[in-house]
Amino acid sequence: MGLFVEQSGVVRWMAVTAFCLAAVLVVARLARVRPVACAGPRADRESDAAHLVMCLVMVGMLVFPTAVDPHAVRGVLTAMVVVYTLLLGERILRWRNGIVDADAGAATPGAFAYHVLAAAAMSYAMSGHGAHEPGMPGHGGPAPAPLLALAVLFVLDAVVMLTPGLRRRVPGVFPHPGGVAGSPAVVPHLVMDLGTAYMLVAAAAG
Repeated sequence: MGLFVEQSGVVRWMAVTAFCLAAVLVVARLARVRPVACAGPRADRESDAAHLVMCLVMVGMLVFPTAVDPHAVRGVLTAMVVVYTLLLGERILRWRNGIVDADAGAATPGAFAYHVLAAAAMSYAMSGHGAHEPGMPGHGGPAPAPLLALAVLFVLDAVVMLTPGLRRRVPGVFPHPGGVAGSPAVVPHLVMDLGTAYMLVAAAAG
């Protein structure tokens, strides 16, 4: 992944800029006492926190593609999978029982499933890194086909997020609270879709 990222200079720095912009928007939203999307449901703080962590991880991988510690990155991603799997289970129980948190707004279980899948996908993409370090057993890394299939899935979700007509009919491939199409509230989710797809393609390209 590191060599592919270094060789695609323009796309790489565009992605860094996009992730930084998304992180700033998320931090601004989290800083509000009662975050409210101006044209949609109230922001979900757990989802915003996941976006922020993923943005920081992605920026680190893009700025230092060959120097970043793959074991540390996988540790963060694994922790995210565990935490958001637990939150997903808790939200499913609340959703099935008709319990709605005023601050969580329209956050459905699909929002947490999205973060579990995104973190798991990136963890899988990183599974081949560090294999050739001294003392580490060698293996071929992740298969390209699943990585590309996941990349297509995230691109499809981005297309739905960008298309008002589609979004009214289908609330994203991964149902997610993010405001109306075109509002700043959808930017972090859109950046995560396209950025994750780019990183998965980079991992598939080796």
